[in-house]
Amino acid sequence: MNIEALLQQPVPGDYFAPGVYVQGDLELGTLSNRRGNRLLAIPEYLVQGIYQGLAQEIGKASPLVLQRCGRRWGQHLFARLAEELAEYYGKPIGELTMQELVYCLTRCWQVHGWGQLQFDWRYRPHGFIHVQVQHSPWVQPGRGNGQPSAHVEVGLLETLFRQLTGREVACVQIACISLGHGANQFLIGLPERLRTVQEQVAAGVDAATILAQLGG
Repeated sequence: MNIEALLQQPVPGDYFAPGVYVQGDLELGTLSNRRGNRLLAIPEYLVQGIYQGLAQEIGKASPLVLQRCGRRWGQHLFARLAEELAEYYGKPIGELTMQELVYCLTRCWQVHGWGQLQFDWRYRPHGFIHVQVQHSPWVQPGRGNGQPSAHVEVGLLETLFRQLTGREVACVQIACISLGHGANQFLIGLPERLRTVQEQVAAGVDAATILAQLGG
């Protein structure tokens, strides 16, 4: 490729720039993304109503149902991201640099109103990825059992990272906004390595203690 042709190629910017990615039609009262796919704004009261309805109908099984919903969402989200980002960057999602991929994920969360997604890579030598989500809309309020309740996010992150890494990873929530913490916190790693973490969470061990034991 000669230099003139190279200079004429567009340089990808922020795919999820709000003014470009989210487009509204005032006459129809609709929202769509830059590809024309419809977006849906869900009020917080609807989310909480769904949680309360599930709790009344299926009781203790509601966390499992919500995790399954998150896993299904994660499958569809990965497929959509893989298609859209490949089209935008001109290469498969697996060829994006780590910096590009992390940036796209954090911007995706922001522009869709899912919260502020952050990654902490200090625990990678120990086999874990530490993820935080501030201002998450996916927690159940008024949980009286002292356990984290962002079950949808657990399923979503678990499936998303399975697709991204090609490995059978699991996700455990170690801190939750509904319990007064500043953010939802998650650990992602191999299932057998997360069993101890899951037991600690069930026993009420706080996130700082769990992370300290990982050697971060």
